[in-house]
Amino acid sequence: MSTSQTHSEQDKKRLRALYYDYGPTALFALGLTAVVCLSYYFSRFIPEDLFAHYISPCLHICMVLAAIIGAIVLRKHVNGIPARRTWQQALIAWAVIDVGMLVVEKYLGLSTIVRGVQTIDCFDFIVRDVLAVILLAYPFEVLCPKWLTWWRGALLVLPSILVTFLDMLLHEDLRALQIVYPLLIAGWLWSQIRMYRARMEENYSSLENTAMTWVRVYLIILTIIGLSYFYLSFTYHPTRLFTQQWLVLALLIYNTVQIVARPKPWVDAEPEPAEQATEDDLKRQYRERLEAWMAKDKPYLNPEFRLVDLMQVLPMNRTYLSQFINVEYGCTFYQYVTNYRIEEAQRLMREHPDMKLQDIAEHSGFSSATVFSRTFAKETGKTPTEWLGSVDNT
Repeated sequence: MSTSQTHSEQDKKRLRALYYDYGPTALFALGLTAVVCLSYYFSRFIPEDLFAHYISPCLHICMVLAAIIGAIVLRKHVNGIPARRTWQQALIAWAVIDVGMLVVEKYLGLSTIVRGVQTIDCFDFIVRDVLAVILLAYPFEVLCPKWLTWWRGALLVLPSILVTFLDMLLHEDLRALQIVYPLLIAGWLWSQIRMYRARMEENYSSLENTAMTWVRVYLIILTIIGLSYFYLSFTYHPTRLFTQQWLVLALLIYNTVQIVARPKPWVDAEPEPAEQATEDDLKRQYRERLEAWMAKDKPYLNPEFRLVDLMQVLPMNRTYLSQFINVEYGCTFYQYVTNYRIEEAQRLMREHPDMKLQDIAEHSGFSSATVFSRTFAKETGKTPTEWLGSVDNT
């Protein structure tokens, strides 16, 4: 194969990898953005009285119910997982604040839920930033475990309060700063996804149950909510909040359903530490032992095969096991196991060319035919059908 052909194959492989990693997420973001834009357009045709007296209150009541019911349902699904407990607490906090806003507006006459043509004031921005931090709590716990505490959450709201005082002292319109601030936090969380993926690859042989796509979709919805709030804060149409309200309601329901419907959660038990293998001969023995086990027992055929399962043959804790795979094989645990699964799938396709993709996926350790096809194309640069055709031609 010529150099140009080699480069072409490498470029094709990189493009496939980018598509499978970011394509579905990008398409979802574009689709949701289009729906939001259409919602803003059509909301202008909603009668003002109908929205103010029926639609908006109903949406708020639905948000409160979604938060309360979600928090109750999650009592049986937390399973000791901090991120799930954080979401349950976020739902409770959201319900309490939303009910408080409704009570304040109804009985004290203070407009905390702006529906009319008046502009949103700084107090309203503080409330909205508190709600934004509540929604950001879940991705914080997923991407940066144990970082977000109660006092740090309070510090995240502090800039909004400071901007409010500056707005009052300087008599300047500083609303844009209060809107952009939560978006900056969301942007920082986006930057943590790569590190999150690296941690997952260090410990799991399959990324389908590690909330990778889940957290991306969550951040997309959250980012679009922030951008839409930026827009509605400077527009004066009475029904402008319609889109914002159903977006938040959709996020509350989506994340709760994801947690409840998600398969068996990953629960890692940290074993007692063992001495790190440092001698070359010991490392060689470990390599031989591991490779013999992989060849004989084929543990990678189990879709839920995990890094800690290697302790059956290697006397190391999880940290040393990860280091061992990285140093000795130059890849993550996920990549190491994926190579075995790809080789097994190729063997099955060579020996059984009429075998269905679903059967090949099940017999080579992939959780589904879709995951198999996507991973195969990403790793080899060809779809299973293309690869089988190239083998037949040779």
